[in-house]
Amino acid sequence: MTTTPETGSHIPLKVLDHSELFKDEVYRKQFEGKGEFENGTDAAEVNRVLEWTRGWEYREKN
Repeated sequence: MTTTPETGSHIPLKVLDHSELFKDEVYRKQFEGKGEFENGTDAAEVNRVLEWTRGWEYREKN
């Protein structure tokens, strides 16, 4: 795992190339977990709201 050293540290910073960065365990865990936040609503609810916005009830309210 590569981390940024604290200010004043004598440990050199190791900068990873993009091909190596995406193989890092920390990055892979973060990438797997972000899907939880990307698709907050299931497809059935999205379709229900989409159909409602195309109907007369929605047009009358807006």
